[in-house]
Amino acid sequence: MDYEKIPAGLSFLMRDKRITIVHGVLKSLGISPRRDDYDDFVQEASLVFAHAYANYLQDETDPTNERDLMCYAFQRMRWRILDHLRRDQLEKAHCTYSLDDDENDHDYNDLLIDRQSTNPFAHREEGDFLGYLYQHCSPNQQRYLIAKLNHHLTDKQVARTYGVSRQAVHQWKQGVISRAHQLRAKMNGKF
Repeated sequence: MDYEKIPAGLSFLMRDKRITIVHGVLKSLGISPRRDDYDDFVQEASLVFAHAYANYLQDETDPTNERDLMCYAFQRMRWRILDHLRRDQLEKAHCTYSLDDDENDHDYNDLLIDRQSTNPFAHREEGDFLGYLYQHCSPNQQRYLIAKLNHHLTDKQVARTYGVSRQAVHQWKQGVISRAHQLRAKMNGKF
């Protein structure tokens, strides 16, 4: 790729209302101008256009067939933006679960629990730590962990299930979080 042609590709895009191809790509992907990140998508697509322009014109100075160039650039922009959207979707799907979230409604069983294991805390990535944490918690803290991770109950539901106040559940949760920080620090100190 000739990187000197990238600025020429951007200026080519801005002349004669060719920028409408960028908006067409975004529209074809369902990206509305009302989105907060619409301008970011326009910039990214414009840069992809400039790279496509530079790749398309490898040895030439002017596009011989503008229609072929625009079709080529349209497809490159569409694929790149689509990849970006998929990556964003995966990042949102892979969210961090926390005991601090009072009203979480995540299905921990589907995301974290290994169903073929008899250990209720045999998680894919954090299984060892959660098992270690479970062993070092008080009985009430263990109840809290089971209620949150196995049954994905809210703090209010935990209080109702065990017939205790929400304040008691909050203390269990704080104890678990505190113990987790202590154990994590202890484990990090070993390495």
